[in-house]
Amino acid sequence: MNGGRRFLATALLALIAAHTLAAAPAPRVALDGVTIEGIDTGDGGGAAFLGIPFAEPPVGARRWTAPSAWQPRSTTLDATRFAPGCLQDERMVGWYRDLVRAFDGDPASVPAPSFSEDCLYLNVWRPGASKAPLPVLVWIHGGSNKGGWSSEPNYAGKKLAREGLVVVSIAYRLGVFGFMSLPGLPESNFALQDQIAALRWVKQNIAAFGGDASGVTVAGESSGANNIAYLLASPAARGLFHRAIMQSGASVLNDRGSREEALARGTSLAAALGQTGRTPPLDALRAVDGKSLLAAAATVYAGHYFDPVVDGVTVTEPLPQSVQKGQLAPVPLLIGTNADEWRMYLERPLDEAGWLRKNAPGRETAVRAALATDQDPARRIDRLETARNFTCNSLRLAGALARGGQRAWVYHFSRVREGIGGERLRAYHGAEIPYVFGTHDAWLPTDAKDHALSGAMMGYWSRFARAGDPNGESAPRWPQWSADRPQAMALGNTVGAAAHPELSLCTALMPDSGPR
Repeated sequence: MNGGRRFLATALLALIAAHTLAAAPAPRVALDGVTIEGIDTGDGGGAAFLGIPFAEPPVGARRWTAPSAWQPRSTTLDATRFAPGCLQDERMVGWYRDLVRAFDGDPASVPAPSFSEDCLYLNVWRPGASKAPLPVLVWIHGGSNKGGWSSEPNYAGKKLAREGLVVVSIAYRLGVFGFMSLPGLPESNFALQDQIAALRWVKQNIAAFGGDASGVTVAGESSGANNIAYLLASPAARGLFHRAIMQSGASVLNDRGSREEALARGTSLAAALGQTGRTPPLDALRAVDGKSLLAAAATVYAGHYFDPVVDGVTVTEPLPQSVQKGQLAPVPLLIGTNADEWRMYLERPLDEAGWLRKNAPGRETAVRAALATDQDPARRIDRLETARNFTCNSLRLAGALARGGQRAWVYHFSRVREGIGGERLRAYHGAEIPYVFGTHDAWLPTDAKDHALSGAMMGYWSRFARAGDPNGESAPRWPQWSADRPQAMALGNTVGAAAHPELSLCTALMPDSGPR
């Protein structure tokens, strides 16, 4: 009998507990008369608010215009699911599936998200209750400025928020929707304007989510990092962020295009859509279905990399000129690259001599000397392309800031995952992202070393976001980048400061990238 009573009592308590959990209120934030309802992340008060609009949908007459502030249509906002990604083809979905395949995983484990022109939304993760406003990290995704989305699994901010941050991931228009140049359009860089609009939203509203608007760090990878380089130089972005993290970026310092070239491409696209003349009619082009516009652009912009161009609004001069003149925002910078950024993009046949004639005329002997210890032809080309596109320009940017009296910290990521994927791709482009967010995909071989490195990197990134300095009492010391001591933080099987392993190659390949 007593056993029966105990069973009934236990069952009753379980029912009460289940009812209490089911009835637990969802996290809510009140903002300008709107109640935003998010989801509990199960972290003792941690919450996520997904799909928050920060601008009106850039559709119809708003296509190719500056973003305008979102206007509420209701007193409540459901922020429990991600919004669609910005309209794009499935190139990035294919990139992820190829990556999964390289690690012998199932490509079908990467579903294609929905895409739409109505895409200017952001996501916020906050940790459990905190007495003081928390530093804010705003993530700008990569994808060659024509793909990617803010809700990619590796960008989930739940674990990084546990480090004492409010994490925000933002969307921005892509490809011809975000970087269109046309006669009759006074500006070109709508994607940068979207990013600036999102940062304005953060400045105005993040306090309601527990964030400190005076402690905002912008962080991004690949084209996201490239866009940050432009934000550093843009007068329109001044005062909207206080620190910057650039991962595998700075390739825009190669200065790959001009507004004049962009105008010619835009005019060609208009002609492909049946709109000819010196000034194609904007109303007609804005009326074209988004998917039809995307399909036409696939031909006109084949092989084109969408970089911001000088339009006098968001970009007032070529970026290399801004760097050379020291006209960048005076904020601390954490910047770095991976050891094998270009390995996944190598094409056959490998032609090192031709590469050197094209990219290092007059410096072939010095560059070959810097490669002398590496006899693997594929590895040599990988190092050359990685250096030209990522490493050397990152060192160049860090050096320019250091010479201008700003603080910069440089890293070199070299961790190779165990198994066949690691053997194939080594420390590939994007390999560091799961370590920063603590989001190691199920198909990625992850062992104790990976978890330890992830913990170290999350600590460095969060301390930098908190204080503008990645160092902490228990972590290996990360020295500032300087001409007299050009040391980087090695992030691999071991963590520690050392001379940058590609400094001699960069000095030979791009003499102005070395410390001076």
